[in-house]
Amino acid sequence: MRKFLTFSLLLIIGIFGINKIYSYSKINLIGFFPQKKITKINFMNLKYLDKEYLMNYLDIHLNQNYWSFNAKKLIENLKSINEISDFEFTLHPSGILDIYVDEKYPFMLWNDNNNFSYIDKQGKTLRYNFSFHNLITISGKNANKNISEISNIDKYQKTIFESLKKIYFIDNVGWKFSLNNEKCFLIPVKNFEKSMKILKKITSLEIYKEYKSIDLRIKGKIYLSKKKCSI
Repeated sequence: MRKFLTFSLLLIIGIFGINKIYSYSKINLIGFFPQKKITKINFMNLKYLDKEYLMNYLDIHLNQNYWSFNAKKLIENLKSINEISDFEFTLHPSGILDIYVDEKYPFMLWNDNNNFSYIDKQGKTLRYNFSFHNLITISGKNANKNISEISNIDKYQKTIFESLKKIYFIDNVGWKFSLNNEKCFLIPVKNFEKSMKILKKITSLEIYKEYKSIDLRIKGKIYLSKKKCSI
């Protein structure tokens, strides 16, 4: 009986002591790891975008709890910004968040009934508050929705489109490529690569110099004209 009482007393003292040690350790851990905050947000490699514009897309802010930072959410936010093609970021122990971005360069300048905007190869708008020079202008309603059909035009800018000035799009009709030498090419909306193969053969012929326009918009037919280009 005495042994049992002695054992019970030691057990109570042991439990009480462990609880006191745990409580003490917990208090000290909080002291060692005070609440940290995000103290600064840096956007690196910015050329065309404003920091304020980017911050509107992000679910982070200054003085946010350091430990509440959600890397997965930041990735989703950055992917939703169409002007950014790639990115990486680092949250430093100091509370400084560095975000490195690669910005898309506009594919073309779209003239939609005298409303101008920069667009990428998929026709998505790039909201840059920046003036780009030497961009090709593309005109026409719904040109942005079809521009992906001619996204490979860069391959031919040193050959077929060496002197390209402007591009016109007519819905359900085709494309008109206007050149600086007063010549033009008219091709169907789709099958861009097929049209390029035909144009490459024709433009390599000596007789090509006598004509102003080449029209491939009617399947299976090629029209050459010496008249001034018209849509």
